[in-house]
Amino acid sequence: MLRKIILLVFILIALLVVAVVTAALLIDPDDYRDEIATRASEQLGREVRLEGPMELTFFPWLALDIRDVTVDNQSSFEQAPSLASIERATAAVRVLPLLRGEIEIGTVTLERADLNVVTGRDGSSNLDGLFAGSDTAPDSDEPTDLSQIRTGGVQFRNVALNLIDLAADSRTELHLDRLDLDSFAVGQDLPLSLGGRLVEGGETLVTLAFDGTIRVAADLGEVALSDWSLRYTLPGAGAEGEAKGSLVVEPMADPLRIELTSFANRTEIGELNVELSAEQAIAATIGETVRATLPAARLTLNGQALNLDGEATIGERIGGRLAVTGERLDLTSLVPEGAQDDGGAGDGQGSEPDQDFSALDMFDLDFSLELGELVLTEGARLTEVTARSRLSGGELILDPLSARLFGGQFKGSARVDFNQQPPEVVLSPRLSGIRVAELASLFTGQSPVDGQGEFTMDLRFSGFSPEQMLASLDGSGDFAIADGVLQGVDLQALIEQELTTDNLGNIARTFGGETRFRTLDGGLTIEDGVVELPNLNLAAAGYAATGQGRIDLGANRVDYVLALDLGEELTQQLPRALRRATNGRIPLGISGELTAPTVSVDLAALAEGAVREELGRRLLEVFEDDDEGDPEEESAETQEEGESTKEDAEPDERERRREAGRNLLRGLLEKQEKDEEPEEDPEADEPEEESETDPPPAGAF
Repeated sequence: MLRKIILLVFILIALLVVAVVTAALLIDPDDYRDEIATRASEQLGREVRLEGPMELTFFPWLALDIRDVTVDNQSSFEQAPSLASIERATAAVRVLPLLRGEIEIGTVTLERADLNVVTGRDGSSNLDGLFAGSDTAPDSDEPTDLSQIRTGGVQFRNVALNLIDLAADSRTELHLDRLDLDSFAVGQDLPLSLGGRLVEGGETLVTLAFDGTIRVAADLGEVALSDWSLRYTLPGAGAEGEAKGSLVVEPMADPLRIELTSFANRTEIGELNVELSAEQAIAATIGETVRATLPAARLTLNGQALNLDGEATIGERIGGRLAVTGERLDLTSLVPEGAQDDGGAGDGQGSEPDQDFSALDMFDLDFSLELGELVLTEGARLTEVTARSRLSGGELILDPLSARLFGGQFKGSARVDFNQQPPEVVLSPRLSGIRVAELASLFTGQSPVDGQGEFTMDLRFSGFSPEQMLASLDGSGDFAIADGVLQGVDLQALIEQELTTDNLGNIARTFGGETRFRTLDGGLTIEDGVVELPNLNLAAAGYAATGQGRIDLGANRVDYVLALDLGEELTQQLPRALRRATNGRIPLGISGELTAPTVSVDLAALAEGAVREELGRRLLEVFEDDDEGDPEEESAETQEEGESTKEDAEPDERERRREAGRNLLRGLLEKQEKDEEPEEDPEADEPEEESETDPPPAGAF
């Protein structure tokens, strides 16, 4: 198709020259309008109509000015726009060389012309059969010869190439607002300058201005553009840039081939500065799809250099393979400052202005990533990053992903769905040796706990600002932290200062400070930035704690319910009554501000536990007394043990008392286990009613 378009332009120029020569010989061009149109129709294989006036001027140039020229389509495209319509065309030849039988062509111009390339619903084109009556038809076996075409210069003004697809109901327009080419001759370097626009669906996609030097081979086998520069703007993206380099085009090759050398490009998109340069030649073939190889290139994003190596295909989608390596990539420097500053604006929920990532939907890329350092957001700094990645349909998947993070190791996978607004991020990390405070600080400015942590999690959040991430954070997992610190409460001070007194009701204050522990582990769930800890286990020097808790990162609050288990040594330091009532197990409530919560003793739970403990102790004493028995009675029973009447007798009163005691103790233990279970979801089904055979509660005695 491209070859036919190029030949169409050259033959139109040649026909203008022929018309000038014919008009010069015949003097009055209007008298031979039909003959000129017929000759042009035979050459193109299409009907050519000359509907406007034709003017001829003389010395020193013989110039022909033709108006309103139309080149029709074949009959199967009668409803489509004409193949070509030219409002004005001029060509000139020098008079004196013409008298000697030589042709020296002056300036050739086209003004306000449209070339319409139409593809039908059946896949056929209005270019099919073009030049059927010409000896220079592109489908003939004879090579193209442009050696006889010489002009004093070529000027195009407001010429448009329109690509119309009837099946897709689409229209792409390449507007050539101006083109200036110095005196044309094949095999010579000619200055070329042009400006134009690419329009699709009535919207301007690209505007450009080009300057360089062109050299065309006689057989059109090679067109070289050297020392060229291209300035362009992308109005829809708010971008502008400049490219320069040299290239060689082989327009007669099938598919068309291009080799790009000495290439450099710079683009500015808002505050983002993108530079791309090729250290080796970029080769491409252009057919139904464009295929390009990128053996060695350098991409710079706001001064951050990345090395690229790969290949690409460009058709309905942009696909390919790319290897990216570099020392450092800071993604926060690529986000406009306004997008970060407005993170908490709008609806007050940490939203930020929507960013349009729809262009990513056209990519289908596989790439590998190796970076010395990758900064995802403020506080999230990854080093020694390696990843296998895929970008397809607006979704970026990194799997596997490995990096050093927060002093430890990150292994896992990540997925970013740019089709969501804001983009949704899903992480499935396995973290080892992580500094927990730094991990928590990724979402909030302070952390309630620190230490060396092991985490296995599945996390989900939306957006890239800390506010968006925190408000939408969901997930679950398990953790184990060693040699750490619980911030905001000093349990050692609580034990030493308060639990040595009998008046536990006065304990309801902040202790501040920190609690050092050997291990802290459990499971966790996260919903909308609230961390639920259903099974906490803490072990410290001389004591331990179990229970459950909640951390609301957004509200900067904590709420724990813990059972503090004092070791034997600390238990002996308790007052006798407290030691006897608790056996060293103290229920605590810890709630309030993240770094300074209030600690209180759960007196209700403590009293209930003490009652159970005392009642159970006294029951056991009764059982022990009953088990000791009366020695004389025991001797008498021994003498009578052989009597069958005693063996068949019903259990005596003492056995009934023992059985009742065992049932009561069993009921107490079962109730205690039930009370210590985590609270059920209030929306869960109501528990079944107790049967009449269940042991009675302790309070009934």
